[in-house]
Amino acid sequence: SRMLEEGGVDGRIDKEGISMYFASTCSQAKAMIIKSNAEEANKMMFDLLQKVKGDYDEAAVELLPAYFIMAEANVIMGGDRLKKAEQLLIAAYWNLLKHTSDDNKASGLDGSSSEREISRYRASLHKTFGRLFTAQDRLNDAIKELSQGIYLECLEHGPESIQLCSS
Repeated sequence: SRMLEEGGVDGRIDKEGISMYFASTCSQAKAMIIKSNAEEANKMMFDLLQKVKGDYDEAAVELLPAYFIMAEANVIMGGDRLKKAEQLLIAAYWNLLKHTSDDNKASGLDGSSSEREISRYRASLHKTFGRLFTAQDRLNDAIKELSQGIYLECLEHGPESIQLCSS
């Protein structure tokens, strides 16, 4: 099923419109998490992924922000939801790995994601795994993952940047 049934020659909004809708919805879900409404954020991201199913390959790196938000929401909900968070992070890791593989680059299929975006995705992946491992009381693994995520963010923004406040 295609996402939005308006605009465009064939009744669809263009890729840029879909990307803007996706980014806006992800921002709303992040705000819900900040306001301690993880369950609603998780539902919003699940619904978003269902809506864009026909517009993105399920392994598209563009979907990673939704995976990270859903994983974080599941970590916050805790209990048996930690396993779901782990599955989402493994899927995100796999998508990122496939996207950055040598075979993918050689065939010219590395998409429009810049190295900077890929670095941000890696940082988010490490930090979210760190949060999961903290919730699972795997503190040594958590420290390793959080440190790696923060290190990657420092490379991008500098160690004194306000961008690191979420770390």
